[in-house]
Amino acid sequence: LGINIVLKINNRKVLSGLAEICGHPDKLIDITVAIDKIDKIGLDAVKEELMERGLEASAIAMIEPVLTLQGSNEEKIAAMRPILTGSAIGMRGLDELEELFGYVASAGFRQEIEIDLSLARGLNYYTGAIFEVKAKDFQIGSICGGGRYDDLTGIFGLPDTSGVGISFGAD
Repeated sequence: LGINIVLKINNRKVLSGLAEICGHPDKLIDITVAIDKIDKIGLDAVKEELMERGLEASAIAMIEPVLTLQGSNEEKIAAMRPILTGSAIGMRGLDELEELFGYVASAGFRQEIEIDLSLARGLNYYTGAIFEVKAKDFQIGSICGGGRYDDLTGIFGLPDTSGVGISFGAD
């Protein structure tokens, strides 16, 4: 369609690890719902919402630098490793991101792709890589988004089947 876009990628395991290391693995949903709004409401409002959802200032202080992390995809992964070193699931998420970006590099993909550690995708059935396609030249929401889920099909009678889903939106 000739739209200048960027593909943003994260991994729900990284977000689970972040919830774990800040002392609130039980508040993963609260954390992801709040940080998923950062583009719409800004960092200060996200921090306020996290506080309203029961996170103390010290937990928010652990999350904030992750949400504002800058650099190349490789630099972001490298910066996250010491942060998530105490979380096996978080480290697994970083390994998966690293593997994914290895495939992207070997495939010669030329589209702009970036790790966005604030990307959370509000739906809680995602279990691995999550992504959104955003227009760079227009201030609109995502054009499409989706991610990996390990057992969503189980609720439809097809257990132990993983998959990847995507949805598109157009007005």
